[in-house]
Amino acid sequence: MDTALAELREWFDREGLTRRLIEYSEPEGIIERVCIPLIALGPGDGDFVAAPHPVTCGWPGAPLTAMTLEDYNVFLFRWLEAAVHLGLVRCAHCGKRILDGDDLPDPDTWDAIFIEKELVAWMLVHFDCKRWLAKKLKGMQPFDLPVRPAPHIDLSALTPGETERRPDAGTLD
Repeated sequence: MDTALAELREWFDREGLTRRLIEYSEPEGIIERVCIPLIALGPGDGDFVAAPHPVTCGWPGAPLTAMTLEDYNVFLFRWLEAAVHLGLVRCAHCGKRILDGDDLPDPDTWDAIFIEKELVAWMLVHFDCKRWLAKKLKGMQPFDLPVRPAPHIDLSALTPGETERRPDAGTLD
C-alpha cells in the first residue's frame, strides 16, 4: 500500500469512517477486509470510486493530517464541483447527468450528500430524487461494490479562500 493510501486509511479510521468485514474461509482462515469511504459518480454499483487523498489532487489547503471531517468535506465538495464541470457525475438515483451552473432549472438542481451508515459515501443527487435515495441505498454494503480509484482531478489552482469553509456555506448533508 502506498504512503498516501495508508495515510488516508489511517485518517478515515481516526474519524470512524472505515467499515470492516471479518470473514473466514477454509484455505485462508480469518480475513479482515477494510473499506474506506466511497464516492458515487452515478447510480450503478459500478459507479463507485474510492475517496481521493487531497495531496494527490494538488489541494492547496490544510494537509490531511491537520484536517477535520468538515475540512475534508470542503475538499471533497470542491473535488465534486470540478467533477461536475468535467461531466463525470450523474445523479446517484436517476442517473441523469449532473449539470454545472448556478441558475439551473428546478429539475436540474442538485445537492451533495454524505451518508454514514453501512455504506459511507458522498454523492450528488437531484433535489427531486433525494426522497427516493434512502430506499435505493438500504442494505447496500461497500464490500459488495466494485470500487475503482477516483479520477484524477487537479485542484491546485484553487485560491486559499476556496479551501476554507465559508460561514454562509451549506454542508454536505
